[in-house]
Amino acid sequence: MRLFVITILLFIFVAIQISLSPIISINDIMPNLILVFVFSVAFSYGQKYGLWFGFLSGFLCDIFDSAHFGLNMSLFLIIGFVVGSTKEKFYRDNLIVELSIFAITLFLYEIFYMLLLWQFSPGIYILNIFRYSIPRIIYTSVFAVFVFYLFRKTAVLAA
Repeated sequence: MRLFVITILLFIFVAIQISLSPIISINDIMPNLILVFVFSVAFSYGQKYGLWFGFLSGFLCDIFDSAHFGLNMSLFLIIGFVVGSTKEKFYRDNLIVELSIFAITLFLYEIFYMLLLWQFSPGIYILNIFRYSIPRIIYTSVFAVFVFYLFRKTAVLAA
């Protein structure tokens, strides 16, 4: 039952990311809802779920949105694995701890994504970190609060 609920949520998040992100964007800053999904699955259900749903989420994200196929897939897979490994190390019921770990994860994702996307061009890289990454971290973190609440409710339903 848990696997079915998470899979349905995956397709819902991918559909929302593809269809609604351009509508809710602010100055070309779109929230990364699929990364919120991967983080929530990995943080709630552990390393195995984080790894597989990170891979599948990144694959779906790359199919529909990326010109650089495999970039999101590999980054989401790594994030799902690493965050899933921390499942037992942090108190999951505290929203501030979960949001802090998510913001750090999102910051590292943005740094590596920009680094691989702009291929070590220092001027463009630093400019894009300040112009896109930091506002995206703030904007996505606001959405993450609602998603974390949703995952707590579905964890009760799927248990």
